[in-house]
Amino acid sequence: MSASPDPAHLIGLRFPDGEYTITEEENARLRDIVDGPELPPGVAHPVFCHLATHVGKGVTFAALAELVGSSNDAGFLFGGGSFSFGQRLEVGRRYVVRGGITAAESRIGARTGRFDVISTSLDLVDPETGDVVATSVEHYICPRGEVSA
Repeated sequence: MSASPDPAHLIGLRFPDGEYTITEEENARLRDIVDGPELPPGVAHPVFCHLATHVGKGVTFAALAELVGSSNDAGFLFGGGSFSFGQRLEVGRRYVVRGGITAAESRIGARTGRFDVISTSLDLVDPETGDVVATSVEHYICPRGEVSA
């Protein structure tokens, strides 16, 4: 584990643009899995805001862990998030995924010891108009080790 004392140097780091297209098959499978309601033709389930940005962000989960000085073996994990919409998500539309690290703070937990919370903001962008269709904010937990006495 890296013992980075201040993760602030990560703020502003941009990921390479990625892309994601929500297929009809994926949309139907997700609706079945979550027992979601039938949606109008061409409308994607809203949870694809998170799935499409997370999968299409231009870096893998393992590469993100390495980028912030951690690894899956060190306990790097997804800690939660939220999303917002400017437009509905559409099946079959290609989206550009654009974003990066927007916040990073060190904390100390009684059981965890020292850890960082790394936050990203990822936009789903319509490549034809440049409009931001939806935004997913993700928080990652990055264990840094025991607190020195």
